[in-house]
Amino acid sequence: MPIFNKDISIPNNVQLWNITESWTELIQLFENDLEINAIIHNTKNESKKQQYLASRLLLKKTFGNWKTLSNPNGKPQLINNESEISISHDKKFAGLINSERPCGIDIQEVSLKVTRIKNKFVNDKDLFSSSIKEKDLTILWCAKEALYKINGDPNIFFKEHMIIEETLDQNVIIGKIIHPDYRQDYKMKVHFIENYCLVYTL
Repeated sequence: MPIFNKDISIPNNVQLWNITESWTELIQLFENDLEINAIIHNTKNESKKQQYLASRLLLKKTFGNWKTLSNPNGKPQLINNESEISISHDKKFAGLINSERPCGIDIQEVSLKVTRIKNKFVNDKDLFSSSIKEKDLTILWCAKEALYKINGDPNIFFKEHMIIEETLDQNVIIGKIIHPDYRQDYKMKVHFIENYCLVYTL
Protein backbone atom coordinates (compact mmCIF):
# COMPACT_ATOMS: atom_id res chain seq x y z
CA MET A 1 0.00 0.00 0.00
CA PRO A 2 1.18 3.59 -0.53
CA ILE A 3 2.77 4.75 2.65
CA PHE A 4 2.90 7.75 4.70
CA ASN A 5 4.97 7.91 7.75
CA LYS A 6 3.91 9.63 10.94
CA ASP A 7 7.54 10.40 11.73
CA ILE A 8 8.20 12.37 8.54
CA SER A 9 6.44 15.14 6.70
CA ILE A 10 6.72 14.92 2.92
CA PRO A 11 5.19 17.28 0.34
CA ASN A 12 2.22 16.26 -1.77
CA ASN A 13 4.35 15.86 -4.90
CA VAL A 14 6.40 13.08 -3.27
CA GLN A 15 4.80 9.64 -3.09
CA LEU A 16 6.16 6.54 -1.35
CA TRP A 17 5.11 2.92 -1.54
CA ASN A 18 5.97 0.42 1.18
CA ILE A 19 6.28 -2.81 -0.79
CA THR A 20 4.57 -5.45 1.33
CA GLU A 21 2.79 -7.21 -1.55
CA SER A 22 4.22 -10.00 -3.70
CA TRP A 23 4.81 -9.22 -7.37
CA THR A 24 1.95 -11.58 -8.25
CA GLU A 25 -0.41 -9.47 -6.15
CA LEU A 26 0.85 -6.23 -7.69
CA ILE A 27 0.64 -7.46 -11.29
CA GLN A 28 -3.09 -8.10 -10.85
CA LEU A 29 -3.55 -4.32 -10.78
CA PHE A 30 -2.15 -4.19 -14.33
CA GLU A 31 -4.19 -7.05 -15.74
CA ASN A 32 -4.90 -5.35 -19.06
CA ASP A 33 -1.57 -3.58 -19.53
CA LEU A 34 0.25 -5.65 -22.14
CA GLU A 35 3.40 -3.52 -22.00
CA ILE A 36 3.90 -3.89 -18.24
CA ASN A 37 3.03 -7.57 -18.34
CA ALA A 38 5.66 -8.09 -21.04
CA ILE A 39 8.32 -6.28 -18.97
CA ILE A 40 7.51 -8.37 -15.90
CA HIS A 41 7.57 -11.55 -17.97
CA ASN A 42 11.12 -10.71 -19.06
CA THR A 43 12.32 -9.84 -15.54
CA LYS A 44 13.64 -12.81 -13.57
CA ASN A 45 14.39 -11.25 -10.18
CA GLU A 46 11.25 -11.21 -8.02
CA SER A 47 12.40 -8.24 -5.94
CA LYS A 48 12.99 -6.21 -9.12
CA LYS A 49 9.49 -7.13 -10.27
CA GLN A 50 8.03 -5.86 -6.99
CA GLN A 51 9.99 -2.60 -7.16
CA TYR A 52 9.10 -1.94 -10.79
CA LEU A 53 5.41 -2.60 -10.27
CA ALA A 54 5.24 -0.49 -7.10
CA SER A 55 6.87 2.47 -8.84
CA ARG A 56 4.43 2.18 -11.75
CA LEU A 57 1.51 2.01 -9.33
CA LEU A 58 2.68 5.32 -7.90
CA LEU A 59 2.52 6.76 -11.42
CA LYS A 60 -0.96 5.31 -11.84
CA LYS A 61 -2.08 6.73 -8.50
CA THR A 62 -0.69 10.17 -9.37
CA PHE A 63 -1.51 10.48 -13.07
CA GLY A 64 -4.25 7.94 -13.80
CA ASN A 65 -3.80 6.52 -17.28
CA TRP A 66 -0.12 7.28 -17.80
CA LYS A 67 2.51 6.28 -20.29
CA THR A 68 6.20 7.05 -20.21
CA LEU A 69 9.08 7.10 -22.60
CA SER A 70 12.78 7.56 -21.98
CA ASN A 71 14.73 10.53 -23.29
CA PRO A 72 18.10 9.88 -24.98
CA ASN A 73 19.76 9.76 -21.55
CA GLY A 74 17.29 7.19 -20.19
CA LYS A 75 15.36 9.64 -18.02
CA PRO A 76 11.64 8.73 -17.80
CA GLN A 77 9.21 11.28 -19.19
CA LEU A 78 5.44 11.29 -19.29
CA ILE A 79 3.74 11.21 -22.66
CA ASN A 80 1.20 14.00 -23.18
CA ASN A 81 1.92 15.52 -19.79
CA GLU A 82 4.31 18.38 -19.04
CA SER A 83 5.09 17.28 -15.47
CA GLU A 84 8.68 16.37 -14.71
CA ILE A 85 9.08 13.07 -12.86
CA SER A 86 11.77 11.06 -11.12
CA ILE A 87 11.49 7.49 -9.80
CA SER A 88 13.49 5.47 -7.28
CA HIS A 89 13.18 2.08 -5.62
CA ASP A 90 15.26 -0.16 -3.40
CA LYS A 91 14.11 -3.45 -1.87
CA LYS A 92 11.03 -2.58 0.22
CA PHE A 93 10.37 1.02 -0.90
CA ALA A 94 9.50 2.81 -4.11
CA GLY A 95 9.34 6.59 -4.51
CA LEU A 96 8.06 9.11 -7.04
CA ILE A 97 8.42 12.88 -7.29
CA ASN A 98 6.64 15.09 -9.82
CA SER A 99 7.08 18.79 -10.42
CA GLU A 100 6.70 21.58 -12.93
CA ARG A 101 10.49 21.95 -12.69
CA PRO A 102 13.31 19.42 -13.12
CA CYS A 103 13.37 17.16 -10.07
CA GLY A 104 15.09 14.12 -8.62
CA ILE A 105 14.53 11.51 -5.92
CA ASP A 106 16.49 8.61 -4.51
CA ILE A 107 15.90 6.07 -1.75
CA GLN A 108 18.53 3.58 -0.60
CA GLU A 109 19.00 1.18 2.25
CA VAL A 110 21.88 2.16 4.53
CA SER A 111 24.60 -0.47 4.10
CA LEU A 112 28.35 -1.03 4.11
CA LYS A 113 28.38 -0.73 0.32
CA VAL A 114 28.77 3.06 0.43
CA THR A 115 31.89 2.84 2.59
CA ARG A 116 33.53 0.54 0.05
CA ILE A 117 32.87 2.87 -2.89
CA LYS A 118 33.34 6.19 -1.07
CA ASN A 119 36.35 7.18 -3.17
CA LYS A 120 34.28 6.90 -6.34
CA PHE A 121 31.66 9.51 -5.45
CA VAL A 122 32.87 11.73 -2.55
CA ASN A 123 35.13 14.75 -3.07
CA ASP A 124 36.83 16.92 -0.46
CA LYS A 125 34.26 19.73 -0.86
CA ASP A 126 31.33 17.51 0.08
CA LEU A 127 29.50 17.61 3.37
CA PHE A 128 30.64 14.58 5.40
CA SER A 129 33.67 14.16 3.12
CA SER A 130 35.82 12.96 6.02
CA SER A 131 33.13 10.72 7.53
CA ILE A 132 33.22 6.95 7.41
CA LYS A 133 29.71 6.56 8.84
CA GLU A 134 27.31 4.61 6.66
CA LYS A 135 24.41 7.03 7.26
CA ASP A 136 26.46 10.10 6.32
CA LEU A 137 27.79 8.51 3.14
CA THR A 138 24.34 7.22 2.20
CA ILE A 139 23.03 10.80 2.34
CA LEU A 140 25.76 11.84 -0.11
CA TRP A 141 25.08 8.89 -2.39
CA CYS A 142 21.31 9.48 -2.45
CA ALA A 143 21.73 13.22 -2.99
CA LYS A 144 24.06 12.68 -5.94
CA GLU A 145 21.80 9.99 -7.40
CA ALA A 146 18.86 12.40 -7.18
CA LEU A 147 20.94 15.15 -8.82
CA TYR A 148 21.95 12.80 -11.61
CA LYS A 149 18.35 11.83 -12.28
CA ILE A 150 17.41 15.45 -12.94
CA ASN A 151 18.74 15.20 -16.47
CA GLY A 152 20.56 11.86 -16.61
CA ASP A 153 23.50 13.27 -18.54
CA PRO A 154 26.20 10.53 -18.61
CA ASN A 155 28.87 13.22 -18.91
CA ILE A 156 28.12 14.50 -15.39
CA PHE A 157 30.08 12.51 -12.80
CA PHE A 158 29.32 12.16 -9.11
CA LYS A 159 32.80 12.94 -7.79
CA GLU A 160 33.99 15.47 -10.37
CA HIS A 161 30.85 17.51 -11.03
CA MET A 162 28.66 17.33 -7.91
CA ILE A 163 29.06 18.97 -4.51
CA ILE A 164 26.76 18.48 -1.52
CA GLU A 165 26.73 21.29 1.06
CA GLU A 166 25.00 21.83 4.39
CA THR A 167 22.46 24.55 5.17
CA LEU A 168 21.14 26.11 8.35
CA ASP A 169 17.83 24.27 7.92
CA GLN A 170 17.44 20.90 9.58
CA ASN A 171 17.63 17.98 7.14
CA VAL A 172 18.00 20.32 4.16
CA ILE A 173 21.12 20.25 2.00
CA ILE A 174 22.27 21.97 -1.18
CA GLY A 175 23.19 19.87 -4.19
CA LYS A 176 25.36 21.59 -6.80
CA ILE A 177 26.08 20.43 -10.32
CA ILE A 178 29.22 22.16 -11.56
CA HIS A 179 29.99 21.22 -15.14
CA PRO A 180 31.40 23.25 -18.07
CA ASP A 181 28.08 22.88 -19.91
CA TYR A 182 25.69 22.92 -16.96
CA ARG A 183 25.64 24.61 -13.56
CA GLN A 184 22.71 24.50 -11.16
CA ASP A 185 21.98 24.45 -7.42
CA TYR A 186 19.10 22.52 -5.83
CA LYS A 187 17.72 22.46 -2.32
CA MET A 188 17.21 18.88 -1.19
CA LYS A 189 15.39 17.27 1.73
CA VAL A 190 16.74 14.29 3.67
CA HIS A 191 14.67 11.75 5.64
CA PHE A 192 15.40 8.42 7.27
CA ILE A 193 12.64 5.81 7.23
CA GLU A 194 13.59 2.71 9.15
CA ASN A 195 17.03 1.85 7.70
CA TYR A 196 16.45 3.71 4.42
CA CYS A 197 17.62 7.16 3.35
CA LEU A 198 15.28 9.27 1.21
CA VAL A 199 16.49 12.41 -0.58
CA TYR A 200 14.48 14.55 -2.99
CA THR A 201 14.69 18.01 -4.56
CA LEU A 202 12.55 20.82 -3.16
